[in-house]
Amino acid sequence: MSGTTWKSALVALAAALVVTGVAGCADGGAAKRAGSPSASAGTRDREEAAKAVRAAYEKTAAAKSAKVRMQVVVSGGRAAGSSTFTGVRKWGPSVADLKVTASTYLAAVPGAPAETRVVAAGGAAYTDVGAGRTALTGGRRWLKVDLEGPGADDGLVTQLTAGLSGVNQDPAEELGLLAKSSTLKPLGAVEEPGARAYGGDLPGGRHLEVWIGADGYPRRTVLTTDTDGSLTKLITTSTDYGTEVDVRTPPAGDTIGFAELLAKFTKGRGGGSGRG
Repeated sequence: MSGTTWKSALVALAAALVVTGVAGCADGGAAKRAGSPSASAGTRDREEAAKAVRAAYEKTAAAKSAKVRMQVVVSGGRAAGSSTFTGVRKWGPSVADLKVTASTYLAAVPGAPAETRVVAAGGAAYTDVGAGRTALTGGRRWLKVDLEGPGADDGLVTQLTAGLSGVNQDPAEELGLLAKSSTLKPLGAVEEPGARAYGGDLPGGRHLEVWIGADGYPRRTVLTTDTDGSLTKLITTSTDYGTEVDVRTPPAGDTIGFAELLAKFTKGRGGGSGRG
């Protein structure tokens, strides 16, 4: 395998990890907004919006988990692409078990699986590289990317996350921040009967829009972050709040860290002494 293909494989696999849909925050300019629900007539005041969002926050915090479908779209920068994730998610602490499909990151690598699985827990994310690619990982099935701590500062990982950090965010926490936002406003009715939409800016150059169902639970959120020329949009649809979530990380002996894999490749290319 050529160096270019090797690096493409690492980029694709790591990208599938770091856009797991529980996107976090980073400093940046004001977020760009697109595809917002219909604007309200301006008759609802901010306090009414804050009351609805606070109620959704309380329900979300109490539920602690949900089934989710998340689509991440990154445009601009050096990590442009998209992926879709479906599975279960839990918060406080944050964990997720997700199937990755329709990923341009994976599609860009010859021989990569059309879909794979991502497990996120404990400040790290693990992706199943597939049996056909374990020759590249020393026989280990799972690629690990640290999303917190020193490993998260690796230059390539930073590029792949478009400058985002702390991806294990709590959706209830985000609603709490939205309820306090000075720019919070109602956006009007949406497709679901009885649902209403609200939106506002969050700290760190982010903008959040939420569709709250007639039952008071968030049904859809759109989190947009504009950082250093890279626009990341995370669209999340949540159902079955309170669903059981049992996430187990792969055994350590079957995982390889992204930094270790990159160092292994670099050593092998530079001096011909690398393993495998």
